[in-house]
Amino acid sequence: LKKRGGLELHSSLCGRPLIRRTIRGRDCFVGLGAMGSLTSIEEEPTDAIPPESRDAITVEVHCSHNGQCVSFTEHRGHPVSAEWTGSQLHEAVEAQTRVHRECQRLMFRGREIESSCTVRSVMGCDPKALPGRRIKLYLKVDRERFPQKLGPFSIHGVPLKARDFDLPQVAEECRRCGFYWDMSRKVLDGYGLQSRTTNITGQVSPLHPVTCDPARWGQCGIPANARDFVWSYPVEHWQSVESDAYSLDTWACIEDGAAATKSFLSVGGFVYFDSKSEVAGVTTIGQAIEGDTGGLHFAEPRTWLPEWTASLAEQGRIQTCNIKAFRDMGAQLCLWLRPNEVIEAADGNPLSQQPEVPHGGFVYLFHNDMLCTEQAVVALDRYFAVLPGPTAVDDSKEGQRGSAPTPKLFRPFALTDGDLFPLASYSGMPGSSFMMTDCPESTGGSFAMSTPTYSTPGSAGSSRWATPNSHFFPLNSP
Repeated sequence: LKKRGGLELHSSLCGRPLIRRTIRGRDCFVGLGAMGSLTSIEEEPTDAIPPESRDAITVEVHCSHNGQCVSFTEHRGHPVSAEWTGSQLHEAVEAQTRVHRECQRLMFRGREIESSCTVRSVMGCDPKALPGRRIKLYLKVDRERFPQKLGPFSIHGVPLKARDFDLPQVAEECRRCGFYWDMSRKVLDGYGLQSRTTNITGQVSPLHPVTCDPARWGQCGIPANARDFVWSYPVEHWQSVESDAYSLDTWACIEDGAAATKSFLSVGGFVYFDSKSEVAGVTTIGQAIEGDTGGLHFAEPRTWLPEWTASLAEQGRIQTCNIKAFRDMGAQLCLWLRPNEVIEAADGNPLSQQPEVPHGGFVYLFHNDMLCTEQAVVALDRYFAVLPGPTAVDDSKEGQRGSAPTPKLFRPFALTDGDLFPLASYSGMPGSSFMMTDCPESTGGSFAMSTPTYSTPGSAGSSRWATPNSHFFPLNSP
């Protein structure tokens, strides 16, 4: 065969070599038949449109949350067909609109499209028979649920003192890139907590001057002598820190905030520094209760660009998301942006586009490969800018600069390992772990928390996701 020229080994068919050759100006596959005879199979011209692409249906989606209209005919290389299910439509709409599929309601002919329904059954006919081969959907968005909304978060004081932290010398590099702190097991014992390691280590964001309105310092638990602040991420071995209230001689540590201390170590919180770069105060975040006007309030989500991730990844600032309710919705990684964060390129110059966070903000990535740039994967990546928030309208101590926040119900977040914070408390009294949920609609009761009420796969009203990051289409489509 080599002597005849113009032949190239291409593949195999039924165990026999398959060779590609140009015959009469067209590409053919030439194979060895029985007894060595030559057989040829003509190949479709390279510029031909595959049949399934020629039959693709156009999906047009009118969005209720922004008034825009998007349309598509394929997702990850798969043309839209009459056999597409509602679940597949939700995934494709998620990539096009950046609206989480669990926050979508796709409407057609006056009713919601169920996840198991096909396009053909929804339309009541074969869409290919229509002149425009088009289906027009209306998208209603649940804007009160993460990740379409974040917070508000309540702020609670943590009784940790400056002597409890082993800090480095806060030099200029630490201010620019952040640093690490250590805490001994003996310190934790004093707060009714036990660790299986001799010490724990935490990482903080770069320092920045306090930007909060002085009128709200009391609401946010900011000490009067604070000058700079950082966000402290969950400690390295937060799963090894356990509550042990019965090892204490008194419940005083609970009254001082043992639950808040554990929340600070496992969820994170703010650390405030005075003019001498010494710790002036520590706070952590919890779930806001009805009527709580203090704490952290956030703007609507904004798109997070993949090029911003690479620069911050070099500093190790992108951390695993530990809050179960967020992980259940697919959030894998998180990051705190300091106020007016400027993200630089590899050459040290600021990137042309920057996130708008005058008071800081949180970033959430919905994939584990932080450097991924595939549109369908990064579609949900977003950040939430902190808002100035409402100011107290009365003249009570709560609104005064540097005053301690009024004791109130502390509702910590459930964690990914199922820890429900058995030391959650209300006004210093220990509470049951099974009396409230992570859902903002639940405001009754007096104590801390239980597991989120989001349904598990397979149960009644279960999520359409098999896993938080599952896809109905393969990642590497043809």
